[in-house]
Amino acid sequence: MRGIARSLALSAGLLSAGLPGPPAARAQDLHDLMDQCVASGNPQLECAELAVTARAIQGQVGFLSGLGSEVSGIASTLGRRLGSTPRVSVGARAAFMSVGLPDLADPNGAPSRKATFVVPVAHAGLAVGVFDGFSLAPTVGGFLSVDLLAQASATFLPEGEGFDGRASAFSFGARVGILRESFTLPGVSLSVSRRSVGTIRYGTVGGPGGAVEVDPSVTSIRATVGKDLIAVGLLAGAGWDRYSGSATLYPSGLQGPGAVTESFHHSRGMVFGGAALNFLVLQLSAEVGWVRGFAPARGYARRPFDPTKGSFYTSLAARLTI
Repeated sequence: MRGIARSLALSAGLLSAGLPGPPAARAQDLHDLMDQCVASGNPQLECAELAVTARAIQGQVGFLSGLGSEVSGIASTLGRRLGSTPRVSVGARAAFMSVGLPDLADPNGAPSRKATFVVPVAHAGLAVGVFDGFSLAPTVGGFLSVDLLAQASATFLPEGEGFDGRASAFSFGARVGILRESFTLPGVSLSVSRRSVGTIRYGTVGGPGGAVEVDPSVTSIRATVGKDLIAVGLLAGAGWDRYSGSATLYPSGLQGPGAVTESFHHSRGMVFGGAALNFLVLQLSAEVGWVRGFAPARGYARRPFDPTKGSFYTSLAARLTI
């Protein structure tokens, strides 16, 4: 019982660490960031475009660092093998998403035309089953079972489009079982993860369209349900991401001292689904999903880039469980 209590206490601590806390004193929304830029003497339209760009990069790269399912191809928690031996799963995943942004290199200035490009991302993930949970009935088990999660990712941003290279991210979290999959019931789980993404710069400081720099952090919540049908497994889920971090706006023609730096945050939801082929300890899976767009931005309506449009992604993964 003491081992169970320790496992539950550890998972509760990880979950609480991933949940969003009260905003920091300087945390703002998008319009506060825009207003600060205008108050520094910059044109309103240009400030709106730069702020919209910063939010889009923060959200798109933050989402790509985690995608939909926390553990590809499976909704049930892992549990343990024998006695107190944890079950371990390692996996790799590649994904692609079409990303749109204002083209800050557009020589005609704000409002810039829209730039669209496909962004690939690679993930390496680890899941460890630390607690089997409780059995509520003979065929209903896995209640409050716990997996610990860790992940590293690299998002390959196109340098030819104005980015300064790839963005690396690391995350940790926990997944709690609601039901473990059985012959009659699907697997259901809820996960919470916290991701940290490296600094990203887009555009040219002093260039015609200016530049932005963001330092994203993401809190991700996912609910997943899945069922194996002999050798084929099906999975579906929904999630919510809260993006936060600092953003620096470099209006056109300004060099450093004219930049505006503030923290801001926003959130959005997504849905996803997939299928998997199971080969004893090896699983191959595919997943598709949609993440909704961002809220409309004041002063940035009917522009070439529409921030309210959602995005689709697709991914392929391989996972080994021992």
